Amino acid sequence: MKRGFLNSAKGKQAISTQAPQAPGVRETNGDQPPLHPTESSPASVSAPVASNENDINEKEKETKSKQSEKSPDDYKKDQRIVHHLGPNPDSPEKDIWTANQLVEDAPSDMLDYELHELICTTQPAQLTNATRETNPDGWTECLLTGLMKQTILETPLFPQQLSQPNHSRHRVGEASHKSTTLKPLPGLYATKELDMGDLILSERPVLIMPVMMRVGEIFYQTLSQLTQRERLDVARNQWQKALETLFARLSKEDQEEFWKLRDVQEKDGKKSIDGIVKTNGFAILGLADPGLKDNLGAYTGVCLVLSQLNHSCRPNVERYWDMPSFSMQLRATRRIAEDEELTVSFINQLEPYTVRKKDLSLFNIVCSCQSCKKPKIGDMRRKQFLKGTPTSDDFTYWIKEVSLPRDQLIKRALVQISLLEDDGLENSTYYQECLTTIMLCYVALGDAKMAMRWGKKLGKWELCKFGPGSGDDYERSERYTKHQLWKLRANAENTYRATAHAMKEKMKDDDE
Repeated sequence: MKRGFLNSAKGKQAISTQAPQAPGVRETNGDQPPLHPTESSPASVSAPVASNENDINEKEKETKSKQSEKSPDDYKKDQRIVHHLGPNPDSPEKDIWTANQLVEDAPSDMLDYELHELICTTQPAQLTNATRETNPDGWTECLLTGLMKQTILETPLFPQQLSQPNHSRHRVGEASHKSTTLKPLPGLYATKELDMGDLILSERPVLIMPVMMRVGEIFYQTLSQLTQRERLDVARNQWQKALETLFARLSKEDQEEFWKLRDVQEKDGKKSIDGIVKTNGFAILGLADPGLKDNLGAYTGVCLVLSQLNHSCRPNVERYWDMPSFSMQLRATRRIAEDEELTVSFINQLEPYTVRKKDLSLFNIVCSCQSCKKPKIGDMRRKQFLKGTPTSDDFTYWIKEVSLPRDQLIKRALVQISLLEDDGLENSTYYQECLTTIMLCYVALGDAKMAMRWGKKLGKWELCKFGPGSGDDYERSERYTKHQLWKLRANAENTYRATAHAMKEKMKDDDE
C-alpha cells in the first residue's frame, strides 16, 4: 500500500468497515526510536507475579473495595515543584536574583493543579506502607504535569491489574548455551517456545518523567539579567533537583536496583539519575502533553526488568504502553525458541546501515546482527521493501483489471513477507501492509477461509503494536463476508466472463 495508507481514513475504510482502533496510542509506525541502551548489568529483581487473566476483574473489585475504606491521608502524597525567586545570598548586589526550588506536599487525590505545573505523584496511588510483597503489580513514581495526572486518572478502567502469562516466559541473566555472539550477553531470555502475539510480561516502570528538561519559563522571563548560558545552568540545576525529589520517593530496594542499571554517561565510575534514565528509558507513546512541539511533551519510563532488553536490528519482541494498567507489555513478534535472547530495536531499523550505526553510537552500541554483518545485502533489501510492497493503487488496478492473474498481488506480497522474515523485520509496517494486502485479496475473491487465516495473523501483529482488543475482530467471519470489498474481484470476473460469452454468442448469430 502507499506509505502511511493503513493509517489514513481511506486505508482504514478499505481494511474494514469496523476496523479496530489502537486504544490511546500515538504510535504511527513500528520504527520510531525508543530511548534505550544495549548491554546492562543483570539486576537481581523478581519478575512481576503472574496473574490469571480470568481472575483480574474479581481482584480489581476486591482492591477497589479496600481502597474505598481508606482516606486520602492514608496514601502517599503528591509533591508540587515550586520555584521561588529571591535575592542571591552569594551576590553583593541586591538586585541579583536567583531561583530556589521548594517542594510542597499535596493530597494524592488532588486534581486542580495548573495544567503545566510539574508534580511528583505515585500512580496508581499507594498506601504509605505499601510494599512489593503486598502489591506485586508495583507502582510508578512520576514527574509529570497536572494535566497529565488528570488524563491518567480519567482513563477508563484505570487502574487495571497487570495481565501476566500463567507461567513465567522470561528470565534475566545469560544464555545457558553459547550464542552466535562472541560471548553471552546479560539480558532477557525466553524460558519456553513463544509464538507471535504471545504475552511475555507486563511491568510498571519505577520512574516516569519528561523526555526533555522542563522547568517552565520562569528562568527566561524573570532572570533577564543573566546571560543565556547562565540561565541554562540555573535551569539544569533546578531540573537536577526535581529529579532528586522524584528519585527520593523510590523505596530503598528500588533505588538499589536502579543504580545497577547501565549509564552510558558514566564518568569515573559515577552514575547519574539523568544518565540512567536516558540510557534505559523507553518512550511512553501513550503519554504526551498537548501543545508542546519537538518532543517537549513526551515522557519516558524506566522499568527494572525490561531495561535488561538488548538491541538488535532484527528484533523478536515488541512493547506497547497499556494505559489502563499503567504498564509496558512485551509480546513476541515471531516464533522464538527456548533460551533465545529477547531483543528490541532502539532505533529505526529500516534505515541504511550507516544511519543505524550512527544512531546506535549514541548508546555506545556496535550491533553484530546479521543485517549489520552484511550491510550491503541489508541496505539492498530495505530499498526493495519500499519498491516491492504492494500499494493501494496496485490493489485498485488488480480489482478492476480482471485479465491479471487472481494471485498476482498475493504472490508478490508473499515474496515480500518471506524477505522481511528473513531479515527479522516482522515488526515493520511493510509486514503489516503485506498481510493486509493478502487478506483483502482473499476478501475480494470471496474466500472467507483464507481471508480469516491471514486476518488472524494481521490481528496478532496489531496485538503486538496496539495491545489487547486490537485484533479481536479478525476472529469474526462477518468481518470478511460483510466487508465492502467482499467478492468484488470475483463479481468483476463473472461480469467479464458473462460479457465475453454474450459477445461470443452475438458473433455466432451474426455469422449465421
